[in-house]
Amino acid sequence: MKSVVLLIVLALTQSVPITQEYLDKLKTESSFEVYATPEEHPFKDTEDVTPYLGLDILTLQDTSKMELGVSNTELPEEFDSRVNWPTCIHPIRNQLHCGSCWAHGASEVLSDRLCIASEGKVDVILSPQDLVSCDFLDKGCNGGSLLFSWIYLKFYGVVTDECKPYTSGNGTVAACDYYNDKCTVEGVEYKKYKASSFYMIRSINELKEDILNHGPIETGFYVYDDFMNYKSGVYKRTKGSVLKGGHAVKIIGWGKEDDTEYWIVANSWGPEWGENGFFRIAFGECGIENVMSGLPQL
Repeated sequence: MKSVVLLIVLALTQSVPITQEYLDKLKTESSFEVYATPEEHPFKDTEDVTPYLGLDILTLQDTSKMELGVSNTELPEEFDSRVNWPTCIHPIRNQLHCGSCWAHGASEVLSDRLCIASEGKVDVILSPQDLVSCDFLDKGCNGGSLLFSWIYLKFYGVVTDECKPYTSGNGTVAACDYYNDKCTVEGVEYKKYKASSFYMIRSINELKEDILNHGPIETGFYVYDDFMNYKSGVYKRTKGSVLKGGHAVKIIGWGKEDDTEYWIVANSWGPEWGENGFFRIAFGECGIENVMSGLPQL
């Protein structure tokens, strides 16, 4: 048993430099477009991606055999929340060197859904820092889970990003003052925004229907080292790629390319990565349908 654990640890920490030879080899093996040169690549070696993850990998499961399920509405072949609600899908963020993807995904989904549910009347960007610092069920920059973050959103809520800006990009976490309802920025209103409910989704069509009716959803998936090299196209795991950890992201829609159905996903690695911060990934790939979402409290 100890030897198995050691092998897993070694696999997760193995570092490979991003060289031209590495990229050229990946180009011939991958199903997606990768960065052309090390100079344009946002990372320097395959271990660079580890601080940009942060989802508890033990909470994930294989979704490659997820059922199609039934739908109560007619579902389009393609859907993009950016087109349907252009003012409510907020900009791509960058978690930087902090394992706070779980906080970014949860706060961004609630931000978007709050705007959509209120028909644009409540258009705020909620604070991932509030979760990173104050969500005592999770572990700040050392990671978290979808379930615990949504429990926090329902029972405690979060303030706006203007009230508590993101400061943990360097890996340090400011302590939470649980007894002082005050923003870290002077002159900004302290107000908590909450989720009225949270839930998991168990089928493809139910997932589509939830996005169609309520907006983006948060999900988690397994990240392999080839994913960090993604520039565009529909991602499918490259044979032989090495598992790096778990990651939480925001699914905003779906589409189809040739015979491959894919999800459109917002990442939290900045707009310079991938397709202006977004990526497309095939249905069932890397456990991408490990969904947890919720509805805003209006």
